[in-house]
Amino acid sequence: MTSLQIKPLRPSIGAEIAGVDLSKPIDETARQALNRALADHLALVFHDQSLTPEQYLAAASVFGPPMEQHYSQHHMPGHPLIGLIWHRNGQEPAERWHTDHTNRERPPAATILYGVEIPSAGGGTSVASMRAAYAALPENERRRLDTLTTSNSLDSDHADTRPEDRDKYGTPIEHPMVRTHPVHGSRAVYFHISKATHISGMTPHASKAYMAELIERMIGPEIVYHHVWKKGDVLVIDDRATMHRAHGDYDRSESRVLWRIIVEGDRPRLV
Repeated sequence: MTSLQIKPLRPSIGAEIAGVDLSKPIDETARQALNRALADHLALVFHDQSLTPEQYLAAASVFGPPMEQHYSQHHMPGHPLIGLIWHRNGQEPAERWHTDHTNRERPPAATILYGVEIPSAGGGTSVASMRAAYAALPENERRRLDTLTTSNSLDSDHADTRPEDRDKYGTPIEHPMVRTHPVHGSRAVYFHISKATHISGMTPHASKAYMAELIERMIGPEIVYHHVWKKGDVLVIDDRATMHRAHGDYDRSESRVLWRIIVEGDRPRLV
C-alpha cells in the first residue's frame, strides 16, 4: 500500500495511479484507496500492466462485481464477462458521448478498459465529468433536471442485437436525469442519449433534441480527460458521474483491441 501514488491529471477529472501491479492481489487498504480515488477523480489510469483474462477479472472486481454485458456477440470466447472492442470483430468505436448500460436496474459503477492492441495514432478515449457539467449549469436548469427521469432500453439502432439479448435486457427501466454519487455525495447529470427512449413528460423527439443540446452545451475541453492509449494501459471510468466516447480517428488497417469489463453499481437515485 505504501507504494500506491495518485497523481491528478486535470483539475476536474483524471488521475494516474502508480505503484500498483493489477496482476497481483490488491489488499483491502489499497482497494479502499482506489475506490475513493475513483469517486474523487472519476477516471483512473494505470500504465504498463500485463494481464491474463483471469487477472483482469480479479483486478476489475476491486471496483465491484463484474456484470454481464449485452451484445453477447462481442464477448470474449471462454470469458463472457469480458467484452472485446475490436472493429474486426464488428465492434465500431462508440463516438457519441454516453455512459454504459443505463438500461439496467443497477447500471455499472465503472467501465474498465485494457489496451491490448493499439494503433500507431488516434483511437483515444475521452471522459467528461458530468459532476462538473452539472455544477456549471444555471440554478434554474439544475432544479428542472432534478425533477426529470428517463426511460431506458437497448439501443434501437443496433440491428445486430441478438434476440436473446433483447429479451434479457430490453425491458424499459426508469432512472433520474441527475444522480447522487453514492461515495462522493455530489450530483451529476446522468443519461445515455441512445438508450433513453424519452424523458418524462416529453415526446421522444423532443427528448432526444434536448439531450443532444445539453451534451453540446455542457461538455467542453475544461471538463474532459482525453486518454491516448499505450499497450498495457488500464483506464477505469466512473459511470456514475461521467460520460465517455471513443475516437474512430485511426487507420482501420491497424488493430485497436480493448478488453472491457463493467462492474455492477447501485440503482441510480437523487438524494
